Amino acid sequence: MLNRLDEAVLAFAEHLRRRPLSDNTRKAFLGDIRLFVRFLTAEGKPMPLLRSVNSAHLRAFIAHEEARKNANSPKSVERRLTSLKVFFRWLHDCGHLAVNPADPIPYKPVVDPLPAYLTDAQARAVLQAAQAVAAGRRHDTRPLAIIHLVLETGIKKSECLRLTRDDLDLDARRVWIRYEKRHLKFKERELSFSADCRQALARHMERYQPRGRVFNCTGRNIEYAFNRKVAPLAGLQALTFEMLRWTCALRDYQSGELDKEALQYKYGLSEIAWREMEHKLIRILASQRISEAENRRPE
Repeated sequence: MLNRLDEAVLAFAEHLRRRPLSDNTRKAFLGDIRLFVRFLTAEGKPMPLLRSVNSAHLRAFIAHEEARKNANSPKSVERRLTSLKVFFRWLHDCGHLAVNPADPIPYKPVVDPLPAYLTDAQARAVLQAAQAVAAGRRHDTRPLAIIHLVLETGIKKSECLRLTRDDLDLDARRVWIRYEKRHLKFKERELSFSADCRQALARHMERYQPRGRVFNCTGRNIEYAFNRKVAPLAGLQALTFEMLRWTCALRDYQSGELDKEALQYKYGLSEIAWREMEHKLIRILASQRISEAENRRPE
């Protein structure tokens, strides 16, 4: 049984080490919790017993973070509260605390900008524009292949540009997303794509004959092609990997064909990262409903 708060932090650090989390996630969790410990032990105060930590301490810490001179953004304060909730829930679940002091602490609404995404009409226009680029003088098939792939699989830019020939099976219409680092293995997944996407990929492979990476270029080069070639033809001001990924996620979420566990797997997300994505998807759908209602309103 853990007695002091610092002992609990060490035990939690070991727990996080065994979890399939990225180094940045672990550092963020522990950094936030250590800030809380420093707050409680400021001005020579003794390290508190674990059972003496209560909701008032957590509220005071959050208020301190919000009010200090170099105040954090609301999103950072929300993340600190999330770290504390995860920490104390773990202690409670393991039987080290009879009562979870973080339970009564509510999140304050944080209005984050909604991610950009494509409507169905815009997605069709983007694919048509990429087709035109592929058929143009330079026969640049990279934008078309990438746009098809990301719109259907939702993979990240870094994952897309890391793909090798061994990661693609065109006959089976499958792609494997792989990670070399052991702590990121939980992000590995096998995803399927459509016959149209297969055709775009096959056309690209025939055009460039890649030996190693499928897309032998930088992300900057591809987004240059997106924004200088594809977006203007599609009537858009900008086009990014993130827009394509969020478009895919929104389609998947709206369709209801995948449950939350399958969606978390498809997008290679931790539980916390998936909750953040789902929260934004819900807000996007709510925003769409409001817009539709306003458009139906008689003048």
